[in-house]
Amino acid sequence: MPKKIVLTTAGIVLSLALSACSGGSDNSLDKVSYDLKDATAAPSVSFATPFSVGKTETHLISEGDGDSVKDGDTLLIQATIFDGKEAKELGTTYESKPLMILVGEKLKENAPELYSMLTEHKVGSSFSYSTNVVSSESGASPSTAPADSPTNVEVYTVVQKLLPEATGKALDKKDWNKALESFDIADSGAGVIKLKDDRGDAPKELVTQDLIEGSGRTVESTDQVYVKYEGVRWEDGKSFDGNYNGDPLDISLGGVIKGWKEGLSGHKVGSRVLLIIPPELAYGEKPASGAPSGALVFVVDILGAMPTPEAVIAQQKAAEEAHQKAEESKSDETPAPAESKTEAPTDNEPTPEASTPEESPAQ
Repeated sequence: MPKKIVLTTAGIVLSLALSACSGGSDNSLDKVSYDLKDATAAPSVSFATPFSVGKTETHLISEGDGDSVKDGDTLLIQATIFDGKEAKELGTTYESKPLMILVGEKLKENAPELYSMLTEHKVGSSFSYSTNVVSSESGASPSTAPADSPTNVEVYTVVQKLLPEATGKALDKKDWNKALESFDIADSGAGVIKLKDDRGDAPKELVTQDLIEGSGRTVESTDQVYVKYEGVRWEDGKSFDGNYNGDPLDISLGGVIKGWKEGLSGHKVGSRVLLIIPPELAYGEKPASGAPSGALVFVVDILGAMPTPEAVIAQQKAAEEAHQKAEESKSDETPAPAESKTEAPTDNEPTPEASTPEESPAQ
């Protein structure tokens, strides 16, 4: 498994694995040698060890040419941490997914240096960070490491700013799919889908339609996507999940139900997409506990997208192959007694993607 970088409960600052070893030298981040590798892989660094700073320090490595950053923005940031004692890599987001950080008062209060670095520079910028402040896992106030203790060197690149909402060319409501009566954002911020009473029989095929057509990156079937969404059951129109009034959801399309993977692929960032999904591309008629049954309807705002790391794709592929082998093994077993044949057929069981709760939009 790839080494992961962990956020504090405040969702602000990377955990700092500081050593309490003495005998460090007086270092500065501007003396570190950086190879950013065009932000396509974890960077490498070179510095005299042990590395030690006597306060929190930041250093701009390169200025980006993207959008400016302001309060309220949600950023995707690649991060790699290096041990100040031996200059070894401790963890990187390049093997999993970038950090998603909200720029706001909480960040300003808990990590003012990080806040300043982000708001004073543009998307695409890379910078380093080191501190002698030790975070407490128990929730106690941070403390200062002993003098000359090695301090980590952390390297960040701001790779993307998420859209706050879908934006682009809106489809005239008269051209919406005949099953959709309306979609609105309530005063609470929640998404509200209303289906027509005369919408007819449940769909047998996947329906996908841009209610708003964005102009950003075209989403690929293996992408990591960042979305806000609302989901209702076709049968009764009742909502079962959604996050329009919360933070964006980050998912790899290789790890969700097929209706999302097939339905969002080919659409552009900035789009608001209607998905009408038949049971076999959702969770089936008799899904696992907690998942909605039958045909489902989603409205999804695509706020950002980027390629999923190959390591994650390989894990998803291995999980899917294992599921398929398990299903093939079941089919080779002795047939069940006649009275049990009233159960839903195998092809209506949850898809391999739906068995991964943390990636499932319905959980």
